[in-house]
Parts: sequence; structure tokens; C-alpha cells
Amino acid sequence: METRDVTTRGRGGRPAAGREHEVTQRLLAAATRLFLDKGYEGTTCDQVALDARAGKASIYTRYANKEALFAAVIENLVSRPALVDPSAAAGDDNTQARLRQRLAATGQRMLGDALAPDTLALLRLVLAQHPRFAGKGMDRLFWKECVRRIAAVLAPAASDAAAVLAAAERFVELTVAPLLLRALMGEESATLLARCAAQIDDAIAVLEADGTLARVSQASTQAGC
Repeated sequence: METRDVTTRGRGGRPAAGREHEVTQRLLAAATRLFLDKGYEGTTCDQVALDARAGKASIYTRYANKEALFAAVIENLVSRPALVDPSAAAGDDNTQARLRQRLAATGQRMLGDALAPDTLALLRLVLAQHPRFAGKGMDRLFWKECVRRIAAVLAPAASDAAAVLAAAERFVELTVAPLLLRALMGEESATLLARCAAQIDDAIAVLEADGTLARVSQASTQAGC
């Protein structure tokens, strides 16, 4: 028997907004489990709907096909709020010092996300399916999200957006890229997680030495940050 997606409907006949979100999250959670367990080729949209206790229409009204569903799983995995640790902004009036604190706090959180088992497993799936997804930007989703998170905490209101973006990309190149490559090549995540703080400190030192943080700090000051 086909599992039906029973939703709470309002006067207009459409599911309530909160229920829509709940169904979407169930679908993404089920899809994540199945992709990790069965791989891309072994997962079907019908299986995802069944596992999520939702009707087939719930899948196809949201995602055109399995490829679109897989892209949504990756986006859901990497899209996290770029929040600043409250302690990172306290106790120091020097703007560049605050930038160092924000980078350290957010970088640590970001690297923890990058080296999580589910993240690594799904990134390996993306790499394995690279010919299928070539030119569609899926392999860049995680990288772009890392850059977005760092840019958001560096200077969200800075007038010089180019300087902020360049600093964020440089930071990700110096932190996420080397550790993630080592993880994907089989090095133990626990070993790499222990290296995160030192990797971040080294990256911040590079950004300070080449004047990148000073340029972002100046942009933030001019913008009234």
C-alpha cells in the first residue's frame, strides 16, 4: 500500500506552512540516510518517499528528479547559519582583533562540520558521481557555503565586498581545503580535528602577514562596523 502524506490543510486546501517544512525535512532526512546507505545509483525517489512516510507527490512537487533531490541533500547539509560566537566579539575594542576572534570561532565550527562523517560520506558521493554532475556546480556547493560563512562573519556590512570575499576565499583555501583533502584520502577525522586550531592559527597569521586582515578591518571601519 502506498504511504500517504497526511497534512493539515487550511481553507485554501494547501498544507499548512509548518507542515510543509516538516515534510520537507523528513524527505531530506530520509534521502540523506538512503544515499549514505545505498549510494546514488541504489537510491530511488520512491524509496525516499516511503522511508519518509510521505506520498510520491511530496517528492515530485519539490524536486524534479533524483538529481535535484541529491542537490537538495547537499545544500541542506552545508547550509548552516554563519553565526558569530558571542565571546568572539567581546572584550576587545580593536577591530582587527575582533576579526581574528571571529575567524577562530567560526573556522573551528566550520572545520568540525566539514570533517563530520556524514559530510565526508556525501562529498565522496559527489566526487564519485562527478561525470554525471560535471558543469552543474554541485561539486562547488560545499566550497561556496564555506566562503559564505566566513565572509558573513568577517564584515557583513563592509563597503569593500571584494576585499571581504577575497579574504574569505583565502581563509577557506588555507584551512578547509588541506584538511578536507587529507580526510577524503583516508586520514582519520579525529587526527585532523585535533589539528584544526593550529591550522586556523596558521591561516590567520598568513592573512595578517600579507595585509588581508588589515584591508578587511579598514573596510569594516569605513562601513561603520
